[in-house]
Amino acid sequence: MGMAASQARLLSITARLSNNEMEQQSLAYSKQRLSDNSEQINDAYLEALNKTKYQVLTGYNNSQANYADLTYSQITGSNTVATGKQYLVKSKDGQVLVSSKIASAYKKNNGDFNRFLRDLGYTQSDIDVSKYSDSEEAVHNAWDRYLAAVGKSIDNIDSQHILNFGYNSFSTESYDGYPTYDTAYISDSSGEPEYIYRDDTGYYKERYTLGARTVEDAYGNISTIICYQTADQQGTEQYTEVTGAGINYNTETKKFSYINEYGETVDADALYIDPNENFVSESYKNYLTFDGEEFVSEGGLVYDIYKESRALNYEGTTQAQRELYDYATAITEALYCKELTNTANNLTYDAQMVTYYKNIFNEMTKNGYTTLAESYGQKLATTVASDTMSSESKVFQDPDWFVKQLKAGNLTLSYFSTVEKSFINTTLDDDESITEREDTTAMAIAEQVYQNQMDKIESQDKQIDLQLNKLESEHNALQTEYEAVKKVISTNVDKSFNIFNA
Repeated sequence: MGMAASQARLLSITARLSNNEMEQQSLAYSKQRLSDNSEQINDAYLEALNKTKYQVLTGYNNSQANYADLTYSQITGSNTVATGKQYLVKSKDGQVLVSSKIASAYKKNNGDFNRFLRDLGYTQSDIDVSKYSDSEEAVHNAWDRYLAAVGKSIDNIDSQHILNFGYNSFSTESYDGYPTYDTAYISDSSGEPEYIYRDDTGYYKERYTLGARTVEDAYGNISTIICYQTADQQGTEQYTEVTGAGINYNTETKKFSYINEYGETVDADALYIDPNENFVSESYKNYLTFDGEEFVSEGGLVYDIYKESRALNYEGTTQAQRELYDYATAITEALYCKELTNTANNLTYDAQMVTYYKNIFNEMTKNGYTTLAESYGQKLATTVASDTMSSESKVFQDPDWFVKQLKAGNLTLSYFSTVEKSFINTTLDDDESITEREDTTAMAIAEQVYQNQMDKIESQDKQIDLQLNKLESEHNALQTEYEAVKKVISTNVDKSFNIFNA
């Protein structure tokens, strides 16, 4: 029984030794894997330390420069870049990439800037309608600038100068109507209508270029008279003599004179004639004087005055002319349509925002426009993370998506040049407002991940070392016991042989 027990014990110890060695080998492999993982984590950490990203300079805090990640929303916002430049993003086809809100405002209002601006919450009306006389003057000046731009200013004899402005509305909705102007005509006792005009001095019936003409009467007397030619007389020898105006011509000084309000004869330095020319550069206007009841001309004729309202339609062809017309329309409506005030419509006048949207509007008109959905559609799902699909704004605020599209050539950047008065193309690497900087956020995250992972590996490594030490101690004890049992078995075998041999 003793021999059998020793043999069983030896087999048990051998099995335990084998199992112990296998556990030690497995732990050694685990320790090697930890070492490999440690190297991978270290490589990832070093790669993160070298990671950069594109950012845009947004301003300064004293001497400290502030940067923000380069996104569509950041670069195209109003006053979101330190240089003050306005940027646009375009598709590779040159169309302006705009938000769905801006696209809707443009499409809904069929290219009408005032309505477009209204739907975005702004107006370009900058007058204070509570100051009526100032506002009325501003309206007149605005329309005069537009009329001058299209060749119909007060200085154009063929135009019917505007006397008063108004606005005819169809409803209480803003810009649901049209600006109007009042022309005026007069008639004398004959009932023949004649259009009249107005300048800073007052109303006048005619406007002609004065001339000095030498004439000889039936008796051979020669004299110089002041005359002009009507539109019907131009190109003929006919003329109309100026009478009752107190204007005379001095053949010696070659100057005109007139009688002032004090009854004095005064030389009119501005009314001179070139001896080699027949007509002077100044014009003669037959002003009408209102005596409280009637309009009376310088010749003493009495006139009745009538006004005629007409629509003031856009007649320009250039962007500058259109902008003058739109501005004049905006302030005309603000003054004459009391129910359509900025306050009633919750509209804001902000010169910077008006210019910002005007530049976008003009570029959309010139080159067309597109939206995120129109340009990318379902392809967007494979371009950005799925959670950004729920909102256009999230895509526009995604720096990785935006930079990737720029680098791939799917999108292009341009900025508005105040010198060129147009948008100029630029690139990620050439633009002064954009820089490639260390990705401090990624670095901080990587450092935290690195530290957590290394702490975990270190803890696991310590646990493995403890287990290895425990297994080593156990192995030594088993080995000692194995040698002892083996020795006992050897001694028993020797004794048995001695007994049997005897």
